[in-house]
Amino acid sequence: IFGIIMLVINITGICPQIYGLEKYIFAYYISYAFNQFFIQFAKGLEKVNNLGVAGILSTVVTILANIIFLLIFKIGLIGFFLANILSQITSALYLAIKVKIVDYVDLKCKAYELTYDMLKYSIPLIATVIGWWINSTADKYVVVFMLGTAANGLLSVSYKIPQILNTFQGIFTQAWQISAIKEYGEDDTSTFYGKTFSTINILMCIVCAGLIILTRPLAHILYARDFYAAWRYVPFLLVSSVINCASGLLGPILSAKKDSKAMMLSALVGAGVNIILNIALVYAIGIQGATIATVICSYIIYAVRKKAVGKDIYIKNYYIVILTWSILFIQSIVESYFANYIIEIILIIVMLIINANQFKQLIYMMKKLVYNFRK
Repeated sequence: IFGIIMLVINITGICPQIYGLEKYIFAYYISYAFNQFFIQFAKGLEKVNNLGVAGILSTVVTILANIIFLLIFKIGLIGFFLANILSQITSALYLAIKVKIVDYVDLKCKAYELTYDMLKYSIPLIATVIGWWINSTADKYVVVFMLGTAANGLLSVSYKIPQILNTFQGIFTQAWQISAIKEYGEDDTSTFYGKTFSTINILMCIVCAGLIILTRPLAHILYARDFYAAWRYVPFLLVSSVINCASGLLGPILSAKKDSKAMMLSALVGAGVNIILNIALVYAIGIQGATIATVICSYIIYAVRKKAVGKDIYIKNYYIVILTWSILFIQSIVESYFANYIIEIILIIVMLIINANQFKQLIYMMKKLVYNFRK
């Protein structure tokens, strides 16, 4: 289907922005699809070490290929595509060899019932992906439409610092997906889920609070002088990343329950509210309205998923989670509008005090990890 779309675009020229690049886009799509398939396959086999190596290989190839194609051969956008295609192929081939994919292929197998169950489970996930795409891009389109491309440039740049937090959370999410599905149905599953959720959440909140208070120094380092003003929009995006991480922790539980409809519902509800809030808040308070809308919608998505998970997760003193997020939101207001380090430090201390038990659990877990690593 995608190949036909690219062919039609190439023949008709109806999309001049990508004319001449269709074959590279198609090649990237295919390599990306296979790489993702092997990643999920390896994850299902609990080949965590292989996933780590594949990720490193992909990153190294991306960097080296970009240097070769862009700086040495200077072939521009085509070089960019070739670098990314090579990185996906490298990762896919490595995983295919390591998990011995050939041993699992049976062309004669006719698992009609399994195929039906997989399609029934997967189709709602299409809407889920579309919903998440809307949630992640709606603010930019609304800002462009209402405030212009210059304003969108500031908003786009402001996402650089939250990306640090997103990368950090990705490390835990990969491992959590395996554990959540593996442990589902055990006697103490809900308690295990709750403890893990609380521990990862407080870790993310501590990192978030640290990044919020360091927003201006980091902006001096990461942003060009013309875009320095984008620092004001970072704090709320950081809070949104924390709540998205919480939603990401609930996602694998819903996967274990095979409740893809709940994931679809959360994404679509969030997308609808996101568009409405973005229009209203951007009109009322400008670019900052888009970041605040993102926070609110992230929480709505989380709330829908939390309700769907129900009793499958038990979070002791759940009110502390909400209170901690509220403190981060207040810290974001202080940083964005008052830039007062003293108040922010007080808020961080309060956050650590009310999360004393979770913080102790986090320290214990980190010590255990260090011990196992040395061992």
